[in-house]
Amino acid sequence: MATRRDDDGFKSYTLVTAVNEKGKSDEEILQTLNVSGNLIRFSYENPKNRSAHEIHTNYREAFERGGFQVLHSCAEQECGPSYATSRWARVTGLRYVSPEMRYIAAKGSKNGQDIYVAVLVAKLRHQVEIVEVAPMEKGLVTAKTISEGLRLDGRVVLEGIYFDTDKATIKAESKPALQAIRSFLTENASLKAYIVGHTDGTGDLGHNLQLSKDRAAAVVAALVSEYKIAPERLSAHGLGPLSPARTNKSDAGRAKNRRVELVER
Repeated sequence: MATRRDDDGFKSYTLVTAVNEKGKSDEEILQTLNVSGNLIRFSYENPKNRSAHEIHTNYREAFERGGFQVLHSCAEQECGPSYATSRWARVTGLRYVSPEMRYIAAKGSKNGQDIYVAVLVAKLRHQVEIVEVAPMEKGLVTAKTISEGLRLDGRVVLEGIYFDTDKATIKAESKPALQAIRSFLTENASLKAYIVGHTDGTGDLGHNLQLSKDRAAAVVAALVSEYKIAPERLSAHGLGPLSPARTNKSDAGRAKNRRVELVER
């Protein structure tokens, strides 16, 4: 029975495709494949009358019957030494890592769309993570949409700026959005703006306030250093979860709350 479902939207996701016990770093030991697409996560309680081995085997057989290619499969010590299973959480973000875990990664397709699936089975529960490969939506923010948003509301969400999870590192996929912001600021040379970061309501308030400020500062730094916007025109601030755009009680709402806005000064 599913106990939790998270629709995380467009994400870059890491699948483990091999284990090299001779490696020295996490990245050398867990060899991975990075894919991007719409990510859906399921968490399940294991059926009381089924062992982890049975669940793992049934998933593998289901993948093979469905025409999926199994990219990697391991059980217990095959997944690495028991004292180092925490690296799976660091590298993949999977929750239920344990010395007795079992894992399988597979690739398939549906209606011409590639699908990647990772399954991690622990003693009492397991999780299934599905990536529906799709190109990232481009051009969500333009000089025109920024101008219109400011005219109507005095602020606008800067769609298309992406960060590494729980970090202030701007992803390379954010370049079209940054270029659009540069175009708007160049066309409106007298305008000054606050760049304001926001997070969802998950986690520690102090951490989220700092993260939102750091993300806003990263956007300002990119616009100043890479796109030659005068620094005195921009000011970075962070509100964390204090000004939500939607409810934090749903996955869709939390996704809308994780954002950066441009506010006219």
